[in-house]
Amino acid sequence: MTLHPAFILAAPAIPAHPTTQMPESAEIIFTIFLGLPVAIGLFFAIRHLLTGRGPLLLMCLLGGALACQFEPIVDTLGLCYIREGAMMTTFSSFGRDFPLFINFVYIWYVGGLAYLAYRIFSNGVTVKGIFQLYVMDVFINIFLESPGVLMGAYEYYGPQPLNFWGLPLWWVCVNPIMPMTAGALIYRLLPHLQGWKIALVIAFIPMADGIANGATAWPMWTALNLNTSLVVSHLAWLVTLGLAITAVWILSFVVCRPDDEVLITSKLGIVKAAIFGIPVDSEPLLQKDIQPQT
Repeated sequence: MTLHPAFILAAPAIPAHPTTQMPESAEIIFTIFLGLPVAIGLFFAIRHLLTGRGPLLLMCLLGGALACQFEPIVDTLGLCYIREGAMMTTFSSFGRDFPLFINFVYIWYVGGLAYLAYRIFSNGVTVKGIFQLYVMDVFINIFLESPGVLMGAYEYYGPQPLNFWGLPLWWVCVNPIMPMTAGALIYRLLPHLQGWKIALVIAFIPMADGIANGATAWPMWTALNLNTSLVVSHLAWLVTLGLAITAVWILSFVVCRPDDEVLITSKLGIVKAAIFGIPVDSEPLLQKDIQPQT
């Protein structure tokens, strides 16, 4: 048999886009599940405004809401299908409809965790600490997404690597880079964001979303859209994982301090200090260059 040159050079077909409809119960439960942390974040954002702590947390949450416009882009490239026919559709893009829970997850995972990362960097973090933050965000991502895929609110298709229960774990290697990059931008630029310029934080969040996905996910996007074998997509995942770890390493040069300049090093202590602040009796021990809490 003779193969035509056009056939040899032709790219394999991209996997067919699913058409499964959104289960009503899954949408309701998943929306409530993701809406609770948004409500908590908004409560504290308003509290910060009323107590004079400033609008930074609110700016981060608004930036997360704006960053959800990246969802149709990463879904198309990464072969994720948010099931359509939802009762609470909030926006449409790339020929797809997106339900309310997509807005919620971006508000608190991308925007809220960006604020948390900023607080951690401001309190002081070591190289080991920033990698611990990355691992923590990986597990938060697994926790927030697993109910959605298990209930059928959305699905991944094509030759997805590490897809053990419907959530391809290459995604959770990429996603934490978004809030960590945004937190680093805020940490370094906040002293220059006086007055109305604080609103630029809203733009930092989707900017970090684009930086993180474009810098680390492209090997997986390429492999998935070749409709290739699982062997190739697993190799692509290793490259994406390497790029994600490299991104964390790069951020360490931006935000990290030597071990002897960091007061709090335990994982629980780092998170508690970021949420509740540094204990008053510990403040004199902190280095003078620690950024002010906002």
